[in-house]
Amino acid sequence: MDDLRIDDHSSTPPGGGTEGTTRPRYRILIVDDDPDSLILLRQSLALAPEFLASVEEAKDAEEALRKLDMDRYDVVLSDQIMPGMNGIDFLMEVKERYPYILRILITAHTGLEVVLRAVNLAQVHAYIEKPIDPLEVSKTLMESMVRMQERQRNPHFNPSSVQDAVQLVRQVENHLVVKPKDPGSLGLDLVFDSPADFNRFTFEMLRSRGAVISDVHVFEGKFHVLVQVFPRMGPFVDPKNERTPT
Repeated sequence: MDDLRIDDHSSTPPGGGTEGTTRPRYRILIVDDDPDSLILLRQSLALAPEFLASVEEAKDAEEALRKLDMDRYDVVLSDQIMPGMNGIDFLMEVKERYPYILRILITAHTGLEVVLRAVNLAQVHAYIEKPIDPLEVSKTLMESMVRMQERQRNPHFNPSSVQDAVQLVRQVENHLVVKPKDPGSLGLDLVFDSPADFNRFTFEMLRSRGAVISDVHVFEGKFHVLVQVFPRMGPFVDPKNERTPT
């Protein structure tokens, strides 16, 4: 994983390196009124082998927002049930004020209604189920970080229809450069607003040859299909540019 640091209030993926280490360091704010959960989460993050965590805590949304106003954080982990503002409403506020922060909801209630509210309103990047599994905490955080960085690296498109999405994949597939020793590939992040289109496109890719689906997930309220496209013959044509380079 690249060593990244946020230097402005933008959508740049979170994370920052520290001199002398190859592991990224993340500043994490945990918001939970349960002391036992706070201890378990802190220990889970401290023992994570993939990254270094600088952890602070808040007992409710009001205290958390004060901390966020005063300092910079990469990740917010928030419980759903808290005194005052609940976790989803709090993360909605975080999204409006600090859209670059990775938002993760912790909840014992993973029913469809709670998940949809978290995805559609707070646009959470992930959620963690209670009872908390220490290994799942670090895994969820790292997967979310990787997805944010993949979104920065890979071209992403919001096609108007499933047919347009399929045609885009085929166009890229037909015009990627073929290298003698390394055929290479290109990752395309296809973003769908509708879950029905998301499902139909995924089905079309699974039943076709050539391009391979490397990941599917819901991210920031959108439905993403990451397609790995492998080349055939001919020069690469940028899908945003109708002209073929000479």
